[in-house]
Amino acid sequence: MGLPRLLPVLVLLCGAAAAAPPLCNVSLDSPAEQRWLPVLSRFDPAFLRAAVARVIAERVPKWVHEVIRPIAAELEFFMPQPFAGEILGLCKALGISLGDGVLLNFAYESTAFCTSIVAQDDKGNIYHGRNLDYDFVDILSKITIDVQFIKGGQIAYQGTTFAGYVGLWTGQSPHKFTISGDERGGVLPKEGMVITRNRRGPADLWPLDPLGGAWFRVETNYDHWTTPPPFDDRRTAAIKALNATGQQNINFDTLFKVLSVKPVLNNNTVYTTVMSAALPEKYQTWIRPVK
Repeated sequence: MGLPRLLPVLVLLCGAAAAAPPLCNVSLDSPAEQRWLPVLSRFDPAFLRAAVARVIAERVPKWVHEVIRPIAAELEFFMPQPFAGEILGLCKALGISLGDGVLLNFAYESTAFCTSIVAQDDKGNIYHGRNLDYDFVDILSKITIDVQFIKGGQIAYQGTTFAGYVGLWTGQSPHKFTISGDERGGVLPKEGMVITRNRRGPADLWPLDPLGGAWFRVETNYDHWTTPPPFDDRRTAAIKALNATGQQNINFDTLFKVLSVKPVLNNNTVYTTVMSAALPEKYQTWIRPVK
Protein backbone atom coordinates (compact mmCIF):
# COMPACT_ATOMS: atom_id res chain seq x y z
CA MET A 1 0.00 0.00 0.00
CA GLY A 2 1.21 3.49 -0.74
CA LEU A 3 1.59 4.75 2.84
CA PRO A 4 3.69 7.85 3.59
CA ARG A 5 5.65 5.95 5.39
CA LEU A 6 10.97 -2.45 18.74
CA LEU A 7 12.02 -5.02 21.85
CA PRO A 8 12.26 -7.84 24.41
CA VAL A 9 11.43 -11.44 23.63
CA LEU A 10 8.19 -12.56 25.28
CA VAL A 11 6.81 -16.00 26.09
CA LEU A 12 3.55 -16.90 24.37
CA LEU A 13 0.59 -18.42 26.09
CA CYS A 14 1.43 -21.71 24.43
CA GLY A 15 4.96 -21.60 25.79
CA ALA A 16 6.88 -21.01 22.54
CA ALA A 17 9.17 -17.98 22.27
CA ALA A 18 8.56 -15.08 19.90
CA ALA A 19 11.50 -13.04 18.65
CA ALA A 20 11.85 -9.42 17.60
CA PRO A 21 12.70 -8.98 13.90
CA PRO A 22 15.95 -7.32 12.84
CA LEU A 23 15.85 -3.51 12.86
CA CYS A 24 16.88 -1.85 9.61
CA ASN A 25 17.24 1.79 8.55
CA VAL A 26 16.17 3.09 5.14
CA SER A 27 17.34 6.58 4.24
CA LEU A 28 14.73 8.66 2.44
CA ASP A 29 17.53 11.08 1.58
CA SER A 30 19.12 8.43 -0.64
CA PRO A 31 18.04 7.93 -4.28
CA ALA A 32 15.03 5.63 -4.48
CA GLU A 33 16.94 2.90 -6.33
CA GLN A 34 19.58 2.73 -3.56
CA ARG A 35 17.44 2.98 -0.41
CA TRP A 36 16.92 -0.71 0.19
CA LEU A 37 20.43 -1.93 -0.65
CA PRO A 38 21.67 -1.89 2.99
CA VAL A 39 18.63 -3.95 3.97
CA LEU A 40 19.14 -6.52 1.22
CA SER A 41 22.78 -6.92 2.22
CA ARG A 42 21.60 -8.56 5.45
CA PHE A 43 19.98 -11.47 3.58
CA ASP A 44 21.17 -14.29 1.37
CA PRO A 45 20.28 -13.21 -2.20
CA ALA A 46 19.64 -16.80 -3.28
CA PHE A 47 17.15 -17.29 -0.46
CA LEU A 48 15.34 -14.05 -1.32
CA ARG A 49 15.14 -15.04 -4.99
CA ALA A 50 13.70 -18.41 -4.01
CA ALA A 51 11.18 -16.69 -1.73
CA VAL A 52 10.10 -14.36 -4.53
CA ALA A 53 9.71 -17.24 -6.95
CA ARG A 54 7.59 -19.27 -4.53
CA VAL A 55 5.25 -16.43 -3.56
CA ILE A 56 4.67 -15.51 -7.20
CA ALA A 57 4.25 -19.09 -8.38
CA GLU A 58 1.69 -19.96 -5.72
CA ARG A 59 -0.15 -16.64 -5.38
CA VAL A 60 -0.19 -14.94 -8.78
CA PRO A 61 -2.36 -16.45 -11.55
CA LYS A 62 -0.46 -17.23 -14.73
CA TRP A 63 -2.60 -14.89 -16.78
CA VAL A 64 -1.52 -12.01 -14.54
CA HIS A 65 2.07 -13.02 -15.20
CA GLU A 66 1.49 -12.70 -18.90
CA VAL A 67 -0.11 -9.26 -18.53
CA ILE A 68 2.32 -7.71 -16.06
CA ARG A 69 5.70 -8.85 -17.37
CA PRO A 70 5.49 -7.12 -20.79
CA ILE A 71 4.39 -3.79 -19.32
CA ALA A 72 6.79 -3.82 -16.35
CA ALA A 73 9.27 -1.82 -18.41
CA GLU A 74 6.75 1.03 -18.25
CA LEU A 75 6.66 0.83 -14.46
CA GLU A 76 6.99 4.56 -13.91
CA PHE A 77 3.80 5.23 -15.87
CA PHE A 78 1.49 3.18 -13.65
CA MET A 79 3.22 3.26 -10.25
CA PRO A 80 4.11 6.53 -8.51
CA GLN A 81 7.53 7.48 -7.30
CA PRO A 82 9.37 6.73 -5.14
CA PHE A 83 7.88 3.23 -5.20
CA ALA A 84 8.73 2.59 -8.85
CA GLY A 85 12.36 3.50 -8.24
CA GLU A 86 12.56 1.44 -5.06
CA ILE A 87 11.19 -1.67 -6.81
CA LEU A 88 13.60 -1.16 -9.70
CA GLY A 89 16.53 -0.94 -7.29
CA LEU A 90 15.43 -4.10 -5.46
CA CYS A 91 15.15 -6.03 -8.72
CA LYS A 92 18.61 -4.98 -9.89
CA ALA A 93 20.17 -5.91 -6.56
CA LEU A 94 18.48 -9.31 -6.40
CA GLY A 95 18.96 -10.13 -10.07
CA ILE A 96 15.25 -10.69 -10.75
CA SER A 97 13.10 -9.30 -13.53
CA LEU A 98 11.24 -6.07 -13.04
CA GLY A 99 8.04 -7.96 -13.76
CA ASP A 100 8.69 -10.30 -10.86
CA GLY A 101 9.41 -7.36 -8.56
CA VAL A 102 6.07 -5.78 -9.45
CA LEU A 103 4.23 -9.09 -9.11
CA LEU A 104 5.79 -9.70 -5.69
CA ASN A 105 4.51 -6.40 -4.35
CA PHE A 106 1.07 -6.95 -5.85
CA ALA A 107 0.97 -10.48 -4.42
CA TYR A 108 1.58 -9.21 -0.90
CA GLU A 109 -1.06 -6.50 -1.39
CA SER A 110 -3.78 -8.87 -2.52
CA THR A 111 -3.54 -11.96 -0.36
CA ALA A 112 -2.69 -11.02 3.25
CA PHE A 113 -5.08 -11.51 6.15
CA CYS A 114 -5.01 -9.84 9.50
CA THR A 115 -6.72 -9.02 12.77
CA SER A 116 -6.43 -5.42 13.94
CA ILE A 117 -7.56 -3.93 17.23
CA VAL A 118 -7.70 -0.31 18.31
CA ALA A 119 -8.56 0.31 21.97
CA GLN A 120 -8.70 3.21 24.43
CA ASP A 121 -8.01 2.73 28.12
CA ASP A 122 -9.85 4.53 30.91
CA LYS A 123 -7.21 7.27 30.95
CA GLY A 124 -7.64 8.13 27.26
CA ASN A 125 -4.53 6.34 25.95
CA ILE A 126 -5.01 4.67 22.57
CA TYR A 127 -3.42 1.29 21.81
CA HIS A 128 -3.27 -0.39 18.44
CA GLY A 129 -2.39 -4.01 17.77
CA ARG A 130 -2.40 -6.37 14.84
CA ASN A 131 -1.67 -9.90 13.76
CA LEU A 132 -0.58 -10.28 10.16
CA ASP A 133 -1.58 -13.67 8.76
CA TYR A 134 -0.22 -15.05 5.52
CA ASP A 135 0.71 -18.26 3.79
CA PHE A 136 4.41 -19.12 3.53
CA VAL A 137 4.96 -18.51 7.24
CA ASP A 138 8.14 -20.59 7.03
CA ILE A 139 9.60 -18.12 4.52
CA LEU A 140 8.09 -14.83 5.65
CA SER A 141 9.11 -15.29 9.27
CA LYS A 142 12.72 -15.29 8.03
CA ILE A 143 12.40 -12.04 6.04
CA THR A 144 10.23 -10.01 8.42
CA ILE A 145 11.96 -6.76 9.35
CA ASP A 146 11.33 -3.62 11.37
CA VAL A 147 12.24 -0.56 9.33
CA GLN A 148 12.96 3.01 10.39
CA PHE A 149 12.62 5.45 7.49
CA ILE A 150 15.10 8.26 8.16
CA LYS A 151 14.84 11.75 6.71
CA GLY A 152 17.12 14.58 7.76
CA GLY A 153 18.48 12.47 10.58
CA GLN A 154 15.04 11.93 12.13
CA ILE A 155 12.60 8.99 12.03
CA ALA A 156 9.88 10.07 9.61
CA TYR A 157 7.97 6.82 10.08
CA GLN A 158 8.62 3.23 10.97
CA GLY A 159 6.95 -0.09 10.52
CA THR A 160 7.15 -3.80 9.89
CA THR A 161 7.42 -5.32 6.43
CA PHE A 162 9.06 -8.10 4.41
CA ALA A 163 12.39 -7.81 2.65
CA GLY A 164 11.57 -7.17 -1.01
CA TYR A 165 8.34 -5.28 -0.33
CA VAL A 166 8.46 -1.46 -0.51
CA GLY A 167 5.22 -0.63 1.30
CA LEU A 168 4.06 -1.05 4.88
CA TRP A 169 1.22 -3.19 6.19
CA THR A 170 1.97 -2.05 9.72
CA GLY A 171 3.53 1.21 10.84
CA GLN A 172 3.43 4.58 12.50
CA SER A 173 4.43 8.19 12.12
CA PRO A 174 5.68 9.15 15.60
CA HIS A 175 3.22 11.30 17.54
CA LYS A 176 0.89 11.42 14.52
CA PHE A 177 -0.78 8.10 13.72
CA THR A 178 -0.48 4.32 13.65
CA ILE A 179 -1.83 2.20 10.83
CA SER A 180 -2.44 -1.45 9.96
CA GLY A 181 -4.08 -2.18 6.65
CA ASP A 182 -7.39 -0.35 6.73
CA GLU A 183 -7.24 0.61 10.39
CA ARG A 184 -5.77 3.85 11.74
CA GLY A 185 -5.38 5.09 15.42
CA GLY A 186 -4.62 8.70 16.41
CA VAL A 187 -2.81 10.31 19.36
CA LEU A 188 -5.61 11.90 21.37
CA PRO A 189 -8.64 10.28 23.06
CA LYS A 190 -11.47 9.34 20.66
CA GLU A 191 -9.17 9.46 17.61
CA GLY A 192 -9.06 5.68 17.12
CA MET A 193 -11.05 4.62 14.07
CA VAL A 194 -11.55 1.79 11.59
CA ILE A 195 -11.68 3.13 8.03
CA THR A 196 -13.09 0.76 5.43
CA ARG A 197 -12.05 1.84 1.94
CA ASN A 198 -12.96 0.96 -1.60
CA ARG A 199 -11.14 2.14 -4.71
CA ARG A 200 -12.70 5.61 -4.64
CA GLY A 201 -12.28 6.42 -0.97
CA PRO A 202 -13.75 5.70 2.47
CA ALA A 203 -16.81 3.44 2.39
CA ASP A 204 -17.35 3.43 6.16
CA LEU A 205 -15.97 5.20 9.24
CA TRP A 206 -16.21 3.32 12.55
CA PRO A 207 -14.76 5.42 15.38
CA LEU A 208 -14.21 4.56 18.99
CA ASP A 209 -17.00 5.72 21.31
CA PRO A 210 -15.67 5.21 24.86
CA LEU A 211 -18.46 7.24 26.47
CA GLY A 212 -20.97 4.95 24.79
CA GLY A 213 -19.12 1.85 25.98
CA ALA A 214 -17.33 1.15 22.69
CA TRP A 215 -13.76 1.45 23.98
CA PHE A 216 -12.37 -0.93 21.36
CA ARG A 217 -12.91 -1.90 17.75
CA VAL A 218 -11.92 -5.20 16.14
CA GLU A 219 -11.41 -5.47 12.40
CA THR A 220 -10.58 -8.67 10.54
CA ASN A 221 -10.95 -9.35 6.82
CA TYR A 222 -14.73 -9.05 6.91
CA ASP A 223 -16.64 -5.78 7.05
CA HIS A 224 -17.69 -5.12 10.63
CA TRP A 225 -21.36 -4.82 9.66
CA THR A 226 -21.37 -8.38 8.31
CA THR A 227 -21.16 -11.74 10.06
CA PRO A 228 -17.78 -13.49 9.70
CA PRO A 229 -17.85 -17.06 8.39
CA PRO A 230 -17.78 -19.78 11.09
CA PHE A 231 -14.52 -21.19 9.75
CA ASP A 232 -12.70 -17.87 10.25
CA ASP A 233 -14.34 -16.08 13.18
CA ARG A 234 -11.34 -14.35 14.71
CA ARG A 235 -13.54 -11.37 15.54
CA THR A 236 -15.64 -13.08 18.21
CA ALA A 237 -12.60 -14.53 19.98
CA ALA A 238 -10.91 -11.11 20.06
CA ILE A 239 -14.05 -9.39 21.38
CA LYS A 240 -14.43 -11.96 24.15
CA ALA A 241 -10.79 -11.55 25.16
CA LEU A 242 -11.04 -7.75 25.19
CA ASN A 243 -14.20 -7.81 27.28
CA ALA A 244 -12.52 -10.20 29.73
CA THR A 245 -9.50 -7.87 29.92
CA GLY A 246 -11.54 -4.74 30.61
CA GLN A 247 -10.87 -1.14 29.64
CA GLN A 248 -9.07 -0.37 32.90
CA ASN A 249 -6.55 -3.15 32.21
CA ILE A 250 -5.77 -2.61 28.53
CA ASN A 251 -2.11 -1.84 27.82
CA PHE A 252 0.68 -3.10 25.56
CA ASP A 253 1.09 -6.38 27.44
CA THR A 254 -2.60 -7.23 27.72
CA LEU A 255 -3.22 -6.30 24.08
CA PHE A 256 -0.45 -8.71 23.10
CA LYS A 257 -2.19 -11.40 25.14
CA VAL A 258 -5.49 -10.72 23.34
CA LEU A 259 -3.69 -11.12 20.02
CA SER A 260 -2.30 -14.43 21.33
CA VAL A 261 -5.73 -16.01 21.86
CA LYS A 262 -6.65 -18.66 19.31
CA PRO A 263 -7.88 -18.36 16.59
CA VAL A 264 -6.82 -14.68 16.61
CA LEU A 265 -3.36 -16.23 16.71
CA ASN A 266 -3.31 -19.06 14.19
CA ASN A 267 -1.00 -21.14 12.06
CA ASN A 268 -0.74 -18.39 9.44
CA THR A 269 0.22 -15.60 11.83
CA VAL A 270 3.62 -14.28 10.75
CA TYR A 271 3.99 -11.50 13.29
CA THR A 272 2.23 -9.49 15.99
CA THR A 273 2.68 -5.74 16.51
CA VAL A 274 1.52 -3.46 19.32
CA MET A 275 1.94 0.31 19.11
CA SER A 276 0.70 3.73 20.16
CA ALA A 277 1.34 6.89 18.17
CA ALA A 278 1.67 8.91 21.39
CA LEU A 279 4.40 6.51 22.59
CA PRO A 280 6.35 5.72 19.40
CA GLU A 281 9.29 4.28 21.34
CA LYS A 282 6.98 1.46 22.48
CA TYR A 283 6.48 0.12 18.94
CA GLN A 284 7.07 -3.62 19.20
CA THR A 285 6.84 -6.49 16.73
CA TRP A 286 7.32 -10.19 17.47
CA ILE A 287 7.81 -12.86 14.84
CA ARG A 288 5.61 -15.78 15.82
CA PRO A 289 7.19 -19.24 15.92
CA VAL A 290 6.54 -21.39 12.86
CA LYS A 291 4.06 -24.13 13.81
